[in-house]
Amino acid sequence: MDTKIANIISLLRNRNFKEAKSKCLEIENSYINNPEFQNIFAVILFELKDYSQSIEKWKKAIDLNSNYFQAYDNLANAFLNLKKYDEALEYFHKAIKINPNAFYVYNNIGNTLTKLNKYKESLDFYDKAIKIKPDNIYGHIFKGHVLTELGKLSESLECYKSAYIINPEHPLLLGYIVHTKTKMCDWENYEADIDLIKNSLENGKKATYPFTILTILDSPALQKKTAEIWTEQFEKIYQKIQIKLKNKNKNKIRVGYYSADFRNHATSHLIAEMFEHHDKSKFEIFGFYLGRKINYEDLWHERVKKSFDKFFDVSSLTEAQISQISIAEEIDIAIDLMAHCNNGMENRFGAFVIGCAPLQVNFLGYPGTSGAKSIDYIIADKNLISDENKKFYTEKIIYLPNSYQPNVKKNKISVKNLTKEKLGLPNEKFIFCCFNQHQKINPFIYDIWMRILKKNSESILWLLDDNFYSNKNLLFEAEKRGVSKSRIVFAKRVPLEDHLERIKFGDLFLDTFPYTAHTTCSDALRVGLPVLTLKGNSFASRVASSLLKTIKLEELISKNLEEYEFIANKFVTDSDYFRKIKNKLKENLPKTPLYDSQLFTKNLELAYKKIFENYKNNQALKNFEI
Repeated sequence: MDTKIANIISLLRNRNFKEAKSKCLEIENSYINNPEFQNIFAVILFELKDYSQSIEKWKKAIDLNSNYFQAYDNLANAFLNLKKYDEALEYFHKAIKINPNAFYVYNNIGNTLTKLNKYKESLDFYDKAIKIKPDNIYGHIFKGHVLTELGKLSESLECYKSAYIINPEHPLLLGYIVHTKTKMCDWENYEADIDLIKNSLENGKKATYPFTILTILDSPALQKKTAEIWTEQFEKIYQKIQIKLKNKNKNKIRVGYYSADFRNHATSHLIAEMFEHHDKSKFEIFGFYLGRKINYEDLWHERVKKSFDKFFDVSSLTEAQISQISIAEEIDIAIDLMAHCNNGMENRFGAFVIGCAPLQVNFLGYPGTSGAKSIDYIIADKNLISDENKKFYTEKIIYLPNSYQPNVKKNKISVKNLTKEKLGLPNEKFIFCCFNQHQKINPFIYDIWMRILKKNSESILWLLDDNFYSNKNLLFEAEKRGVSKSRIVFAKRVPLEDHLERIKFGDLFLDTFPYTAHTTCSDALRVGLPVLTLKGNSFASRVASSLLKTIKLEELISKNLEEYEFIANKFVTDSDYFRKIKNKLKENLPKTPLYDSQLFTKNLELAYKKIFENYKNNQALKNFEI
């Protein structure tokens, strides 16, 4: 290899991009017709975010050598990173024609097709990659991701297991397996799997997504460690920008909200009215939509969109571009409504690592610490984060009064004159229920539920119809514990207003643990359905407790599993107690601040003002209690 090019490659490998560019410029005239030089220069320019010049150089390399596989592959990957998926596919296919055995290009074609929601087509390319190289671990993993998206969880699990045989130490792979098994309520080797994840995390390994840990472990310490391990990758990739406030005396604070859930989703169900109540004389509100294409009939998306002063669909933009738009709009406070929720599939956390605003806040979507240096505050309440657990949060804490959870004051409830018979429920039996996703159900809480059913023979358990695999496994696990599967009834997914009407027929909502009911809890309480929860140590395990305390029903917050089981049984055996709780809930509903979205918004705005004033005065970040 040419010595000068070799030296530039050495600088590139050591990530000395600016020096590498300087060396390229020195010799550019001499190497103007060298395709290898053009390819390397393009890579350097791309790393320096000079995208148009880098693409021009790659095309120059291809003009000089029409069979230059590496240039085609690099250019395709550049378009993929820039979210120009059609162009990426064009050049990946050209690369394949030159080198049909390049298995990793087939993987990348599959990845590009998934970005275009062409899941079934993508599977063909992963299969081709695996056929060429059976120990191609990424082919198995990517195929597993697509099968998960298609709801084929059993096949997805087999893909992850195949990858695990190839390399059990591969980052996140153990988490993929456990996450999929929990979604299926496949509890084979459950405790061994959890112990394996715990040990891996304690040894600093990137074993799983942060969200998965929230569902399986009530450990703020391990949740923090998982989040820090996860965010470290972003902090290595993205360079933080120092954002300065251009106008300290502006009349309005500019607040940006970032989410992929501005649609028919639990987040919008909670927060839509809060957006509408913002005081537009003191705040300018900006929405940044990160998610996939919206169904044109999605009324929630239209409602949320209208509440913002400005709305940006940034779903097709890079993290750097999202940051640039935010800075150009002079956002003062950037609210990340996702952090690590949804296992990072649609969020754009890299934008916050680069920087979207001088102040950045973790709120609502992810019930735990971000573990990131780039996030300044987390919004919580005194019930969620105790004084002894503050140390497990990398953010400073904004403590709101009442509950941290926003809610709409009045949700539309259907009037379809439903009956138990129409819902497939028995008339004369006590109806225990839980409408949480099945991923939150684990064998320990299910043991208790089954003991409750066995003790109270005239009762049933009413669950959400989540997915084919979990439904089947929950019925199997019930019979394994001596409970007839006929006593488990599944509620089909219906629009929110229909769901709110039907859940009135439940007698007691049995909460999951350690990830408790969040939106499902506020939905239940709203229609007069009591919720029995267990209060743990983590944020996710205390949300239902926060809501119950706000509505003054602390007697439904149990301290341990034994008390949880005792209270559940008491609801059936002590009719006076049952009526007392139901009546208290009914009496408290009109008076509770839980559904007072206007009050909630005022308190949140007060928090925004406090952290903004603190920043303007060059004060260190600190906890705020509103």
